[in-house]
Formats: sequence, structure tokens, C-alpha cells
Amino acid sequence: MTPATRRAPRKDAQRNRERILDAARAIVAERGVAAKMEDVAGRAGVGIGTLYRFVPTKDALFGVILREEAERLATMAEGALARPAGESAFHTWMTEAAAWQRANRAFVNVLAARDPGEPVPHLLSGRLRVLLGDLVRRGQADGDLRDDVTASDVLMVLLAVGRIGEGTVGTSPAYAQRFLALQLDALAPGGAPLPGKALTERQLELTLDALAQTRGGRR
Repeated sequence: MTPATRRAPRKDAQRNRERILDAARAIVAERGVAAKMEDVAGRAGVGIGTLYRFVPTKDALFGVILREEAERLATMAEGALARPAGESAFHTWMTEAAAWQRANRAFVNVLAARDPGEPVPHLLSGRLRVLLGDLVRRGQADGDLRDDVTASDVLMVLLAVGRIGEGTVGTSPAYAQRFLALQLDALAPGGAPLPGKALTERQLELTLDALAQTRGGRR
């Protein structure tokens, strides 16, 4: 067996992986949590057995998508935090993340459809959680973000911008940018103290479960 022959299966497996993930993102973006594994296999052009060798369950497939997309958000956050003093890291990330989210609806759908056995902070990855906290502190230090806002508040605002973008895509595609500007203005210092408390991790999980119910049911 030549080295090229030995490498071929790995290349085939990588191509299948990419096709499966591309298909899964497209199907989930279109159908939400009602997406079926058979639909993903058909869109990817692979057999159902190949799909199940890659991921044994739909929850596992959702987890792969979520972790990869969360890492993209984390990379954006690192880039924003690297901006020099005087430039808004928080506004940069929110604008980039909102634009990315509009083009990647599967992330919001999968986030809402998380496996209840895996807490949201775990699926969002420690890296992204740390970076979200860093962005909030940087935004507060830069004067872009009020002192009583937390990372969970920021995540909920981002999800809200994504939902508004979905709702207006067929009527006014540019409205999502206006809505984001409204949210950034609301997050800025100067307003009255926010009522109540930020969502706890458990409350965030329950909120995402409620969002999942509006996206076609859990399974």
C-alpha cells in the first residue's frame, strides 16, 4: 500500500465530515430543531450509515455544530479585544457577531436545541465564556457598556438581534442593523439602573429551552 493510498481514506472522511456539517447547518437553519438526520444525510449526499458513524445522535451533531460555531465567535472576540485603546472592542464584536449570526442561523437554532444533559456554559466552551466576560469588562472600561450589564445579558441581546433579523429578512433585511443600534444604545451608560437580576446559568438554560419550543419542537 502506497502512502497516497493510506491517506485517501482520511481525505474521504474529511470530505464527508465537511459535507455533513455544511448540510446540517443548512437544514437546521431552514427547519430548526425539527431537522431530521435523514434530511442531513440526503443533503450531504452520504448514506445514513456514514452519517451515524460520524455522529451517533442528532444531539451529538448539534453539539459539533455548536462548538465549532462558538469557536468562531470566540475568535471574533479575540480579534475585537486586540483592538487598540480608543477603539471599541465591544461594539466591534457585537456588530461582527450579529452580522455573522444573520448568515449562520443554524447557530441560534442549535443553541436553543442543546442537549439538556449538557449545560449551556459547557457547550459554549470555556474560551468563549471567558472572552465574553473580558468583552463586558472592556466595554465598561471604554464607556460603551453600563456597569450593571453581564455577559448573559449580552448573549441574550445577541440572540434577540438574531431573531429580529430572521423575522425581518423577507420584509426589511436592513432592519436588523437598526435594531442592533437600538440595543447598543440601550446598553450604554447613562440610563436608570436595570431592574431585577441578570439570568443565572440555570435560567439561561430554561430560556433557551423555551426558545427551542418556538422552533418546531425538541425532536
